[in-house]
Amino acid sequence: MKFGNVVIRRKVPCTMRDGITLYSDIYLPDETGEYPVLLMRQPYGRSIASTVTHAHPVWYASKGYIVVIQDVRGQGESEGEFNPFVQESEDGFDTIEWAAGLSGSTGKVGMYGFSYQGLTQWAAASLHPPALKAIAPSMCPADMYHGLFYPHGSFALGNHLPWAFQLARDTAQRAGDFETAEQCSRLMRSPEEMLWKMPLNEKHPILEQYFPAFYDWIGHQTYDEYWERMNWIDEIAREPVPALHIGGWYDGFLMGTLQSFEALQATATPDCFHRLIVGPWAHIPWGRRAGGIDHGEQADGGHHLEQLRWFDYWLKGKEDMELPGELPIRYFDPLSHEWHTAEQLPPVFEDGHSPSEWFYLSGSQTPANGAAGGGRLEKHKEDVEEAVPDVFVYDSRLPMRLDSYLPSDRAAIQERQEILVYTGGPLAEDIPIFGSPELSVQYQTLGGPTDLVAILTTVSEKGTARLLSVGRTEICSEGADAPNVWRTAQIRLRPLAATLPAGSYIRLELTGSAFPLFARHPNGVWDETNSTGTGGLKIATTAVRSTEQDISCLKLPLKR
Repeated sequence: MKFGNVVIRRKVPCTMRDGITLYSDIYLPDETGEYPVLLMRQPYGRSIASTVTHAHPVWYASKGYIVVIQDVRGQGESEGEFNPFVQESEDGFDTIEWAAGLSGSTGKVGMYGFSYQGLTQWAAASLHPPALKAIAPSMCPADMYHGLFYPHGSFALGNHLPWAFQLARDTAQRAGDFETAEQCSRLMRSPEEMLWKMPLNEKHPILEQYFPAFYDWIGHQTYDEYWERMNWIDEIAREPVPALHIGGWYDGFLMGTLQSFEALQATATPDCFHRLIVGPWAHIPWGRRAGGIDHGEQADGGHHLEQLRWFDYWLKGKEDMELPGELPIRYFDPLSHEWHTAEQLPPVFEDGHSPSEWFYLSGSQTPANGAAGGGRLEKHKEDVEEAVPDVFVYDSRLPMRLDSYLPSDRAAIQERQEILVYTGGPLAEDIPIFGSPELSVQYQTLGGPTDLVAILTTVSEKGTARLLSVGRTEICSEGADAPNVWRTAQIRLRPLAATLPAGSYIRLELTGSAFPLFARHPNGVWDETNSTGTGGLKIATTAVRSTEQDISCLKLPLKR
């Protein structure tokens, strides 16, 4: 059949090595000839084809590609049982080799797509299929533990509970259980009640029946063999394929995108180089108004044409005199609304050595609780005032709220007394940040172990407090044999790029939760965040100090 001036073949079978048949829709140019293949493998119904962020397959086919959109195993109309991530390596390899042999194919295959459709690219690339010549994974990690589920060492509950119900919905629908599928649709749209449910591993009957993998995710809180088999970075880096990475500053999977780019960029050669684009985007959509802020007409970044340019170079051999010599990183500054380029990405998971701007936490005669308190960020150590330690109470039954990484206004919640707030003076000049802020805090805690969460905002002259970054770590209680011992907590915050304008203020929040972005810590137990019932939710008290001998400080990485 024809649609949109291209030829479409529906439900084309492809048999895997174990005899399971997967089905694809194939879009072809309406002219005879040989064309490279663009493959997308996805679990949401192949008609969608990542069009929530990507151009429709008709567009790519019209540009001279055979486009294959496949339902992964156990999803859509494909046979088999869906087992997220672990099934995608071998199935991806087999599909790529099949696609390379399609009638009219040049034998060269590229893969594209975002989120799960990006994960299928990493999985397939880990087995090094000979026909795979380039990929364009967007907003996805190659390391499931660090880049997707536990990016700050705590389960990303707010992202993954609704997603679990979405995948359960599709499984229930395949089984003909339409009533349960409708329940799942309601829960994925309005998961609030489920987010508050404790313990997390108390199995919900719908997830237990239709998506039990959720309980594997929360049951493996530390990096172990379960997660190791879903970390493809080392294997891909051993024999890399050219990769165009696309991420968003507000996307929940940003750290995974940066991690995979950093690993592959270390292997780059003139014959296999990589690129990174980071825009002012959430996971969906990739527009100009993320978080209700207009980032300007240029926020789009031309990502459709950049992907086409990438595949034209690697799959069609089109001469592009500029692409090989361009700086590998292009990113948007959400505050200045400008695109920039860079040679190197600041370290994502390790301490960096880039130029830095320092701020020192200071007490005062007034407690630092809430924005109206006396907490200050000083530019010079000698200005730090030694005062009574600042103290906040974290009640795990009523955690402090943070729903996403969007640039929301935190001014209202910063009035809460359960938050320590440290504010700097007006900046004398613009400060361009690029990288991961690092925080060192002197603390004591009662009722721990517990979480220490750091949230960084920029405060405008009008008083709005725009979210910039967040990080967390688990801190321990004072031991009975070591009274009044102060410990040091190190928190590496989420990477960002932002030019802080002159006249604005830096503000730091310290509290015990960022719920439901991170699963809440129940307090008082080690490594049992997901398995403690409501009756086990306790209260922890944390003290923070900054003295000349034991300074608490914030380091902002400057753009080189």
